[in-house]
Amino acid sequence: MSDAHDRPWTPEPGSDARYALFTKDRRVTADDGTTIAYTVRNEDGAAVPIVFANGWSCSDAYWGPLVPLLEAAGHPCVVPDTRGHGSSGLPRAPGRGARNLTIDDVSMPRLARDLVRVLDDAGIERALVIGHSMGVQTALEIYRQIPDRVVGLVLLAGTYENPARTFYGSSLGDRGFPILGAAMRWFPEIVKPVQATIGPASVGHFGARLARAAGPKTQADELHPYLLHLKNADLSVMVLMAAAMRAHSAADLLPEIACPTLIVAAGADVFTPARCSETMHHRIRSSELITFRDAGHTLPIEEPRAIAAAVADFVDRRL
Repeated sequence: MSDAHDRPWTPEPGSDARYALFTKDRRVTADDGTTIAYTVRNEDGAAVPIVFANGWSCSDAYWGPLVPLLEAAGHPCVVPDTRGHGSSGLPRAPGRGARNLTIDDVSMPRLARDLVRVLDDAGIERALVIGHSMGVQTALEIYRQIPDRVVGLVLLAGTYENPARTFYGSSLGDRGFPILGAAMRWFPEIVKPVQATIGPASVGHFGARLARAAGPKTQADELHPYLLHLKNADLSVMVLMAAAMRAHSAADLLPEIACPTLIVAAGADVFTPARCSETMHHRIRSSELITFRDAGHTLPIEEPRAIAAAVADFVDRRL
């Protein structure tokens, strides 16, 4: 008989109802037994299907303003919950400090395999992959795994490797992460009081703006579903996933990418600065670069109409 720790873990049904913008009405089982929740919007749309790769700790709130615009343009839109987020599960109950999980359980290739499994389950042979933040690293790994099925990449406010090196323009975060990450996993109670303070939309929005995590066009009501998700997330799992981002690199892949690629940078991004996008642009031969000078890391919330227009132009010209 297998130990309970070896059994896949899934959140209680409806546990994400407070912050999910799109109801995840479909489930698929990954090859390690993890349940991945997702939905397909505008399933009968005639334009190229789009699959969204989410950012670190992000609910679907970052896609809230953008998905309806892309639906209106005729795209079927596949919106998942990343494992360990929302209604998606994990390969086993994480335990205190996520001690029952390994970094491989939440690695970038692992997240990419989940989304390939979602595409298979949805019956989508080829798709445009749009990734934001951590989703850029995931999107690149999707291309590595199924290059013939990726018709194009749209990479928003992200990087191709360890984002801790550029966090607030310094490598201090990268050097300090092992100590801070270990403390948060071994003593998860220390962050509970901070997590519990996430409350009113206006307060959370003010804090995000103060930390320069949110750009000037971000509205409190648009950011609030994400903040609710973060308030209820298992931060130990999030720390382990941050470690997986830190351990990942797709630098070797960039020169090999042959599909059309649109890179969208945020000029005021303090997490993955515009220079990360510029480096990707220089290394991916088939890429184009657009920069929103005043936007922050919340780029998809700040500039949904402009991004939708850029995607429409990109699809018309390149796909």
